[in-house]
Amino acid sequence: MLFRNRLLQFGAVLMVTVLSVVFTGTTQAQVVELVLDVGEASALPGEQVTIPVYLSNYEDTIAGFNFWVQLDRPDIMEFTTVLGEVVDTTWWQCLQWDGDVCLDSIHVSGDTTFWQCNEWNGDICTDSTMVPSGSPFDFFHLAEWDFTHIDTNQIMIGTIDSTGTLVAGWEYVDARSLGGTGHDLNVVGIANMPTPPMTPGIPLQEGGVLIKLVGTVYDIPDTMTERTVNILVQTSTLDHFGFSDPWGNAIGIVCDSIPDTSFWLCTQWAGEVCLNWQRVYGPPYDSISIDGYDIICYLDTSVVHVFDGSVTVLVPSPPLYGDVNCNGSVDIADLVYFVDYMFLGGPPSPCEENFDCDDDGEITITDLICLVDWMFPPQ
Repeated sequence: MLFRNRLLQFGAVLMVTVLSVVFTGTTQAQVVELVLDVGEASALPGEQVTIPVYLSNYEDTIAGFNFWVQLDRPDIMEFTTVLGEVVDTTWWQCLQWDGDVCLDSIHVSGDTTFWQCNEWNGDICTDSTMVPSGSPFDFFHLAEWDFTHIDTNQIMIGTIDSTGTLVAGWEYVDARSLGGTGHDLNVVGIANMPTPPMTPGIPLQEGGVLIKLVGTVYDIPDTMTERTVNILVQTSTLDHFGFSDPWGNAIGIVCDSIPDTSFWLCTQWAGEVCLNWQRVYGPPYDSISIDGYDIICYLDTSVVHVFDGSVTVLVPSPPLYGDVNCNGSVDIADLVYFVDYMFLGGPPSPCEENFDCDDDGEITITDLICLVDWMFPPQ
């Protein structure tokens, strides 16, 4: 319901923008290309909770994504994780040897790559394409390295649910707690890896469930008043936020060229000629030089809209003693259920605490008597 309300808000904003263009002829409408909306959920203390993450993509097929969420209340819940290990092997090529000792080295790819020639000029290939291992190829390049370095790192792998989601069947979906505490989760998905088969991405659609995050609520006391934890999507760093089309183009990312400017102050003049310049970091200055240009990339929030989510921890309702079939009322059906359980091997109650009619912490024949007395009080 919340997600639909947000879409209605988008519709209202877009309608106002369109009407403004029609009647004023001056406003430039910004078309929403993508919406990421972390949903809302609730759970009782000690329960596991599933939080849906919704996606709407209006302009491009989504073939890959990365987003990072953090919890603002680590005292209320954590994302459900399991401990795992990653073996990270790096390959190095020595640039300078001193006998058997390498003085300088560089990191190189340790993979053997396979290539298929697209155009031959006699025996010389003038154009080629790298193909997956196991595919037909014309030649290969064997990685050149002198030694390797192996690191084994422990990681916290996040529990996510892709069943029935937009990424069901994707070739790579992974989640990890970068902070190592379970209070954050970095989620990555790639529809199609280099090797066959060919897996399509997410076509244009609105409001589908991208993925489901899984968390565990702590057993917090009923007296705690602030019982909501916000799930915050981090968009300030593009290292952990981005969506891609099938051709590797980032969606909603804008890059600007910013001049790298230096300021100079003349400390000695000879008429109009400066004999000595001193670099300063701002006004006052006498001259400016541009040393180059820096590329600054950022998320265009006018076309990519992101909404945070939340989990609210409910206050448990007190047990309704005698409601052993858990239907919210106490009647003759509960008495039948109780007798069946105690004397005929019937199933236990899914809300077992309701058996304890006399509230003494034990389930005995006195609880059955208590229930009978309550239903048929002595005259």
